[in-house]
Amino acid sequence: MLPLPLAEAAEEYPPLSALNDLLFCARRCFLHRVEGVWVENVHTLTGSHDHRRVHATKDNDLATGRTARGLRLVSHTLKVQGVADLVEYVEGIPHPVEYKRGKRRKWDNDDVQLCAQAICLEEMLGVVIPGGAIFHIQSKRRREVPFTMPLREKTRNAAARLHALLKQTTAPTPVLHAKCKQCSLHAICLPELLAAPKAYHKAAADLFSHPSK
Repeated sequence: MLPLPLAEAAEEYPPLSALNDLLFCARRCFLHRVEGVWVENVHTLTGSHDHRRVHATKDNDLATGRTARGLRLVSHTLKVQGVADLVEYVEGIPHPVEYKRGKRRKWDNDDVQLCAQAICLEEMLGVVIPGGAIFHIQSKRRREVPFTMPLREKTRNAAARLHALLKQTTAPTPVLHAKCKQCSLHAICLPELLAAPKAYHKAAADLFSHPSK
């Protein structure tokens, strides 16, 4: 098993969840990881609670193989580290399972995070992992994810983009999306203003304008 990075080098190995953060929204990822801005809302609190509950469940041995929870992971090629929610061992081959709070849907950011876990395990254990799964807590449904070459390439590209983002000194310009209103950083990011220059300049002018007499 490969050693985990030293504490002093930990900042060079961002968490696996940062890959998900990046693909969800690069601006939010920058605010979280570079500027240290974090605001809790119902979604973040529920997600944290769900992961703590999964990690607290005891490991066990099943007829199909052993399971392990809260397993520490690291990849020295992707330069990321983190914790796997659940790893199932089927005939000796690890099968990572990531828990997500929403209903069963396919999200590339979730699949990339899961694939990155598999790459960590492959490096640490010297095995080839063909697939993993996402367990959607709200719908209680499981979705199998094959680790295809396109997904592996997307994961490597995401890791490269993440490390480049963490070296930036300014936040990316926001891209206005329907999901923005559900983001915990919505009030800080202000995507409606910054994504529309005219609205931003009008708001800035109104802020410093004197009321007419």
